[in-house]
Amino acid sequence: MPSLPKWINDTLENVMSSKFKECTVIYTESVSKDLRLIRFAAGLEDVHFEPAYAIGIRVNERDYRNYSPFNFNKYTGTFDVIFHLHDINSVGSSFAGSLSAGETIKILMPRGKRFFEPHAEIHFSIGDETSLGSSLSIKEAAEEIGGSFVCLHELEDSSVLKKLALYGYHAPKNDIQSIMEALNDFLKEEKQAVYNNEVVFYLTGNGNTMSMIRKFLKAKGVDGKCIRSQAYWMEGKKGL
Repeated sequence: MPSLPKWINDTLENVMSSKFKECTVIYTESVSKDLRLIRFAAGLEDVHFEPAYAIGIRVNERDYRNYSPFNFNKYTGTFDVIFHLHDINSVGSSFAGSLSAGETIKILMPRGKRFFEPHAEIHFSIGDETSLGSSLSIKEAAEEIGGSFVCLHELEDSSVLKKLALYGYHAPKNDIQSIMEALNDFLKEEKQAVYNNEVVFYLTGNGNTMSMIRKFLKAKGVDGKCIRSQAYWMEGKKGL
């Protein structure tokens, strides 16, 4: 989301007050040295949520950042967010790193385009650290309807996948060759399901990496309608 003057952000919160909720931090956990899980509580009975929807958090007077919640439960009034603390000088990382239990903040409630395909047999989520929340929400939705879930994450520390029960493929950071090799293994193993358009690929995270993966999948015969994509960030672009 772009930087805006303080008065515009203040006006936005007032004019769109029904889209915001007062949310209280009730739990925090360091998943790894640069990943932090925070659980929020709020009145969510009237909030519509779909997998990979994004919430908006105002991280300072001028800036909002989007994050993907998971474990979104209207009845208990709670949801979780994993924050990637990639740079202590980043306004988003600095804000998320400073939140503590008992604090209350205004959050723009989940919104976005429909991403999840409930009719797929296999749901394959692909991304990086910024994609963990969306992968978890897709996993929850897939398991709820009896579908299969698999993921591939580009991570510095792959042990976080086990901690989050995200079992699947992983690749080292900035190693596109390892990503392609993992995808190739999957495409061979699930050749018939891919041919029958029973697999949907959800691409999130780095826009440049997503573009390369999309081209690779299409070159391997994956139908374009079976590829969903949403860039979360790109090198050189602020607040995507």
